[in-house]
Amino acid sequence: MKKLLGCFLLSGLFSIKLFSQSSATTLDVVGWNLEFFGASFASGPADKDLQEANTKKIMRLLNADIYGLVEIVDTMRLRRLVDSLGNTEFGFVIAPYCSNNSTGTGNGWLTGQKQAFIYRKSVFSNVITRGLMRTSSTANTNWATGRFPFLLNANVTINTVTKNINFIVIHGKSGSTAPDYDRRRAGALELKDTLDAQYSNTLNIILGDYNDALNQTISTGSGPQSSYQPIIADSTDADHYKSITLPLAIAGQTTMINFPNVIDNHVISNEVVPFYVLNSVQIRTDITSVVPDYVTAHNTSDHWPVFSKYNLSGVITSVPNVPITEAGINAYPNPFIAELNIKAAKTLNNVQLNWMNMQGQVIHSQFYNRINAGSIIQPSIPHLSKGVYFLQVITKELRTVIKLTHLK
Repeated sequence: MKKLLGCFLLSGLFSIKLFSQSSATTLDVVGWNLEFFGASFASGPADKDLQEANTKKIMRLLNADIYGLVEIVDTMRLRRLVDSLGNTEFGFVIAPYCSNNSTGTGNGWLTGQKQAFIYRKSVFSNVITRGLMRTSSTANTNWATGRFPFLLNANVTINTVTKNINFIVIHGKSGSTAPDYDRRRAGALELKDTLDAQYSNTLNIILGDYNDALNQTISTGSGPQSSYQPIIADSTDADHYKSITLPLAIAGQTTMINFPNVIDNHVISNEVVPFYVLNSVQIRTDITSVVPDYVTAHNTSDHWPVFSKYNLSGVITSVPNVPITEAGINAYPNPFIAELNIKAAKTLNNVQLNWMNMQGQVIHSQFYNRINAGSIIQPSIPHLSKGVYFLQVITKELRTVIKLTHLK
């Protein structure tokens, strides 16, 4: 089973940057371009054994429930990777097609860049996969001559809550010319039409290497709009989609080690929005903690993994972060030694208190059905060393974080 690593995104509240981490209570999703993974020819990282070993380290750190991967070349290396993670716990599936190969056989498929999924068997059941639009000649052209979107449908169970979800991994047409842009845009439009026609009321998560930014386009001479505008700007009809990575692009982040744009994206259908854990999507640059020379040696991939979280019960998702004063919560004394008082200026219902260390890891949790306005509670305090900690307060209406100093 997945280890409880519950860490919440706190960037913007303090000077340190903390990364979203996998949790036993959330569905944790990663999209990652593994840059010619295991290719026997001179593309991607030169040392393929080191690329495989580093990928294993990083996946153990990410500890996700599902990985949507692109640029998988060596399928046997991918099998070894899954075996190393534990093939009783993880399964995988590879698209039976790639650019210029529709059969899933022969040298063209063996040496081609393929899409794949790795998924946690204890979470995923009734797994079904299919390529989308494979009978469409226009889609064949627009999706890099046969690199069709690859769909995995499954029943996903977290904390006894089960949802049927479609995960769609895409690898868009590359290139910055006007014809490249036109093909990507036409491919995005046909994908949106297909999803509207066949998956209009389902939970859909589209992840992968879009080969274009969503806040603008990387193409020259094609205007400012992203080639995926037919999907991401369509927020008015019943089947609209939300790009949860778009704010990262607007903030000037990048998903590549040598390219200044967010081209690896997560986009969710309106049915998924209630379950998305607000602000959990992140570009996981913290993987350098296990592969320190990830950037300087370019020994694993030229893309960063992109991570997002979903709470299938919808209990703590889409809740805004607010200042302590707005939340009406006072914690004292601060600094503290043995006891801490929490006073609420207004009534709070369904309150979860999470004690977190400086790494953002939850070390203790406590739940209150109700904290009445004006009342004072003394929460249980875990065994703490001297130092700085954070107390996260979550209700159905808000969340806030209190910085605390323990003196003993």
